[in-house]
Amino acid sequence: MYEERPYLTERPDALRRLWDTCPRAGLLKASTPSWQLDRWKVVRDLIVGWYGDDRSDAEAVPELAENLAGWLDPVQRSVVERLFAGWRAIYPKDPEVAVDLEAAAVSFTDDDAGVELRVTPTLGLTYPDGSVEMIRLRTGRHGSGPDDAAVLGQESDRNVAFIDAMVAHGTAEQIIPPQDSDDRITQLIELAGRDRRVPLRPGVHCFGCESAPRCGQYPIPGGGRVFVSTRSIVVSKSQLAWVDTCQRRVAWDRVYSVPTDRDSDLEPGAGVSAGLRFHEMAAAGILSDDPNAILDDTTRSIEPSEAAELRRLWENHCSVWADDGNPEARTTEFPAGLTILAPGIHVDSRGRESTQDVAVTFIGILDVTGREPDGTPMVVEHRTGRSAEHAHLEAELYALSAAETIRRSTGAWPDQIAVHLHDVRSDPPECRRRVFDSTDLEAALGQLRRVAAVVAAWHPHDSLSPPYTAGPWCDTCRHRAMCESNR
Repeated sequence: MYEERPYLTERPDALRRLWDTCPRAGLLKASTPSWQLDRWKVVRDLIVGWYGDDRSDAEAVPELAENLAGWLDPVQRSVVERLFAGWRAIYPKDPEVAVDLEAAAVSFTDDDAGVELRVTPTLGLTYPDGSVEMIRLRTGRHGSGPDDAAVLGQESDRNVAFIDAMVAHGTAEQIIPPQDSDDRITQLIELAGRDRRVPLRPGVHCFGCESAPRCGQYPIPGGGRVFVSTRSIVVSKSQLAWVDTCQRRVAWDRVYSVPTDRDSDLEPGAGVSAGLRFHEMAAAGILSDDPNAILDDTTRSIEPSEAAELRRLWENHCSVWADDGNPEARTTEFPAGLTILAPGIHVDSRGRESTQDVAVTFIGILDVTGREPDGTPMVVEHRTGRSAEHAHLEAELYALSAAETIRRSTGAWPDQIAVHLHDVRSDPPECRRRVFDSTDLEAALGQLRRVAAVVAAWHPHDSLSPPYTAGPWCDTCRHRAMCESNR
């Protein structure tokens, strides 16, 4: 008797995202917040229970919500109930429509490579005319990606349509296979067979990575270990600045994934747009032998007014750089940070609470790293906004992040490290330089340990445990409506 060859099963969109970012993501996991997935599971269970309940919605829905979502805190429960209502608005019960609660997966299998690409719909609906809708429950803002769509397009039954149920918006969108489906599938089969043990590729994707506290890019000062069971939270540089102002604002983004009140994908203003373009262009231009060519290429396809502003920002950068003595630049847009272990709340699968270490990882994107003319390690932050000051604890995070990066290769912090804030929007431009020695670095580490203790104390199952602080900053908070209704 011959043994069946085991197949490597991959989710297409997830596989592509892995290789587009960092293939080592997930190889060394920690226990990261998963509220988006947790909400999805509860909404799915509510839908399944609803289809199996013959009572009217007025009777069935409140009882289902209490039985299946009653364990959630008020914020998460309100989100789940709104998503469940979105499903019912899209697909009201119809006795003539057959419901398949165990929808079969759609797969593409390459026997030679031993790879299966699989996409699993949430449920199926068969209509009286014989047409079928295979529906994917989507509780976030994004539908199926082109790689998932390519695999779904392999379905041979032309009576079957695949649908994304965007329950947050109460809409249904058909999933259309891309024209390059065959090429995509060929690429995915090749990607599935690659060895993921490649050098780290740190980037903005680290902010949502379950491996961030364990991969080695963001080490623990003084040593320590993070385990797969260790609860972990990643805090960005901009969020770090808010912890001491309003804890809820940060926690609802980083721990509880509370949906925002308004669309955060709105077009940025002209000043923000120019600032983003400057950071992208500067990251390439600073390390280039011909930065003017990169500037010309960047400005060629934008409005003349934006091009003029971008050139002004670049000229200001060059002026400040010269005033600094033309320091040596070594990296641009370099993700760096550190992980701090702090005692926090752990809840096991039976709901029992205990105090265990929580890994709080602070990450900042260093615009430029290098050396000053005298050899002092240097970090540069380009400031293109209205504020010409460092955000709260920003310089401390930059200095420690760079110091820890140096310690990984040398075994020790440098004697000094300089943090430059280059205000390139002002005329004339200005450099604010702050030097950290070992005493300053220890003080900065103490500050981050204090913040880590605050973050670790947030209850993992209670969105209302982080306190809020009302103030003028509420006007720009993306959670304002939900927050005000839960005070």
